Amino acid sequence: MDPTKRFALSVLFQAQQDHASELVMRPATSERSPIRYKVAGTWHDLAPPPAQVVAGAVAEVGRLAGCSETAFPKVGVIDVAYSGTRLRWQMRMQSADEECILTRMQ
Repeated sequence: MDPTKRFALSVLFQAQQDHASELVMRPATSERSPIRYKVAGTWHDLAPPPAQVVAGAVAEVGRLAGCSETAFPKVGVIDVAYSGTRLRWQMRMQSADEECILTRMQ
């Protein structure tokens, strides 16, 4: 499996395993951690990966959600099996330089 795809799926998997309700991937230009997720109202930072990995992961998340690479705003649903778990997330992103917001679906 492609490393970028594996990274994107592992981020979704980890957030879901930690019972996150939201997951945010920010552009590398942000001062905050590029990947954060919310569990029981508290935000947690994922160890910062290289900027190019985050950009690739955001593109992969968009692909998994069925979004075109060029059209904005992007809205879609991710529903894939990974490591014996069903990953179900709703994705939205307003533009290429804004954060990618994912909300876990029950």
